[in-house]
Amino acid sequence: MRAALILPGLVLLTCGLFLRSYTLAPAPDRRGGTTLQLTWPNRPLFGSPRADCLGTHADEPVVACLIASVGRARSEGVAVIQLPFCATCYALSELIARIGRDEAATQARLTQIARLGW
Repeated sequence: MRAALILPGLVLLTCGLFLRSYTLAPAPDRRGGTTLQLTWPNRPLFGSPRADCLGTHADEPVVACLIASVGRARSEGVAVIQLPFCATCYALSELIARIGRDEAATQARLTQIARLGW
């Protein structure tokens, strides 16, 4: 009986290691949503364009980073399920991205991103 439970447990554990969520906020020009995808574990568990662009330099354009982030998320992973917009996942992605960063620089970058409606 134990052997029958070990194999499914190992499969679920492996899938859990590679399962990531990526949340795109809704806007007038796009439909937001949260995608659960299988991808390499080099991305955070909860991801979003805002979180990906917090670490860039202040003089770099924000729009290019946001668009590239969405493109990378769509091309690097295999979508498992598409869900409606998840505000909690979006907030978690930003919270995780803020860890260990300068608060003033992070807030300035978020202000730049918010001006674009992201």
